[in-house]
Amino acid sequence: MAKPTGPDESSGEDAAAALNVIRELHATHGALLEAVAGRYGLNHNDLRCLEILQRRGELPAQRLAALSNLSPAAITKVVDRLVTAGYAVRRQSTTDRRSQVVHLSEGHAELRAATWDQVHADAVAVLDDVPPAELRRFVGLLGRLAEVNRAHALRLTAASGT
Repeated sequence: MAKPTGPDESSGEDAAAALNVIRELHATHGALLEAVAGRYGLNHNDLRCLEILQRRGELPAQRLAALSNLSPAAITKVVDRLVTAGYAVRRQSTTDRRSQVVHLSEGHAELRAATWDQVHADAVAVLDDVPPAELRRFVGLLGRLAEVNRAHALRLTAASGT
């Protein structure tokens, strides 16, 4: 016979189950990103920078380096690979003649649509089953969990001296 659990034990079990599902989501998303990187012929950092450019729009290389947590030397190599592959374009900044910005190419937009449109549609179909109020709470929860990850990434980076 199962031992009855109190509210605290049940909450702990529920939180553990939720964290396990989040880990599984993260792992399966990582596998998806690896498949996409292979399709694009890029590595993980390159793909991460493409995703940042997709979300943020054109950026100076220095800002892209900061957002991707890459060094200036590493971001130069990433941008070179993205430009060579035809996924990104460098151009003169309209606000600072001394600098360049990086933005996505039209060729990338086509490949992105062919790669991600079905993934997006399938995910939206799952989320469409969730009542709007519950979905808003879920978005808030995920935002708070993202903040936990950011804070611990900073803590661990500071502890390692990098």
